[in-house]
Amino acid sequence: MRAADILARLEELDLDPEHYVVHSTASLALRGVLAEAGDLDVVARGAAWEGALDLVRSGNATLDRGVTDQRVSLADDVEIYDGWLGESAASVIARAELVDGVPCAPISDVIAMKERLGRPKDQQHLELIRAYLAAQG
Repeated sequence: MRAADILARLEELDLDPEHYVVHSTASLALRGVLAEAGDLDVVARGAAWEGALDLVRSGNATLDRGVTDQRVSLADDVEIYDGWLGESAASVIARAELVDGVPCAPISDVIAMKERLGRPKDQQHLELIRAYLAAQG
C-alpha cells in the first residue's frame, strides 16, 4: 500500500481521529520512509474500536486474538487492534504524532516494535529508518 492507498482506506473506515493511530509500516509509508507498506495496521479505542466491531457484526470483517491483542481483519489489507503488543490502545494513542493530518505512532515506537520483533524485514526497515532520520538532520 502506498501512502495514497493508506489515506483512501482510512477515509473509507471513517474512524474518529481522536481514537486511533496508524502504526508499523503504514506509518512509515505515510512519512515517506518506505515507498509502501504491506498492510494498514491501526490501533483503536472507543468509537474507533466500536466501528471496527461493527464491521465484524455486519460480516465485513473477522475478529480474532492476535499475539497479545484483539484484532479485526478487514479484507487482506487492514488490521485494527485494541492494543499494541500488550500495551493499551489509550497509551499508544496518547503518543500519536500527526503526519499530514493522520495520527501515527512515533517513529521511536515503530523502532522499538521492530527491534523487539527482530524479523528479517524488521532489520531492513530499521536500516531505512536510520537513513531517513540521518537525512532529517
